[in-house]
Amino acid sequence: MTTFKSALSICGLSQQEAAELFDVRIDTVKSWCAGRNNPPGAVWQMLGDLFEQIQDAADAAAEHMALDGIDPRAWGNIEADLTNNALPNGGPVRAAGAMALLMAIADRNSGPLSGA
Repeated sequence: MTTFKSALSICGLSQQEAAELFDVRIDTVKSWCAGRNNPPGAVWQMLGDLFEQIQDAADAAAEHMALDGIDPRAWGNIEADLTNNALPNGGPVRAAGAMALLMAIADRNSGPLSGA
């Protein structure tokens, strides 16, 4: 897997979502994912900015989860965007939710998170 494809995955972006975000054709994104061409620096900057937004949303959601708990039945379907810097819908919001859940679990010293 190429670094670019991994970065898309970390940010929760499908190739189609990436094409829309970067305003390029899907074939261009596929080429970048396959390592046939390198994305321009501006694309990497956009991914870095998106990742920072995801981190901020995950941090806020993890703090909320740590304080209020979360019902384990909801763990499979968590989305997070509690910041003023709105994430694109879809994958990035789900990526932030997954990061938040993992952060909240890792921060807990005893047992699973409980419902509030």
